[in-house]
Amino acid sequence: MLRYFWRILDKDTILFILEANKLYLHMLTYLFPLCFLLYQIIIDFVPLFPFNDVQSRDKRLRKFEVLGNYPPVLLITFCFYFNHSISLWIGYVLVLITMLMHVFTWWIPYLFGFPNSVRSDYQKYFSRTYKFLPPIKNHIIPDAEHVGVGLLLLIIIIVQSIYMFWV
Repeated sequence: MLRYFWRILDKDTILFILEANKLYLHMLTYLFPLCFLLYQIIIDFVPLFPFNDVQSRDKRLRKFEVLGNYPPVLLITFCFYFNHSISLWIGYVLVLITMLMHVFTWWIPYLFGFPNSVRSDYQKYFSRTYKFLPPIKNHIIPDAEHVGVGLLLLIIIIVQSIYMFWV
């Protein structure tokens, strides 16, 4: 039975399914970044303690979050919406840069350690938020809010990669 299933889902069949659903896949390439933007707005402004701690963030940090995080996501959305080869590459590079920034901000310090200057900001803004990952030595632990950011970025990269390279 399993052998029959794999014969049905050969490479040509998968490519046919992707090609037949190209319009829907294109819609996902710009709707997922919009969902990500909505998620960012909610975690930045709606108090959902202990998931986030918006009370710990001052106006300066909120301004930085709005000006630093939202425009790139909007640009990614527009690049994939317009669906031109150059705009697709610009959007794809932007989403990869965004993911790299996320990895270097949360996952590298979690796995390998961090400078002491990071610890003070982490204690101030994220010490009270919910964490479910196990601690590694005295490294910072990504909270649930930022694990969600990473998962959404990963979904966006997967969908946009499929659209750009397999369809």
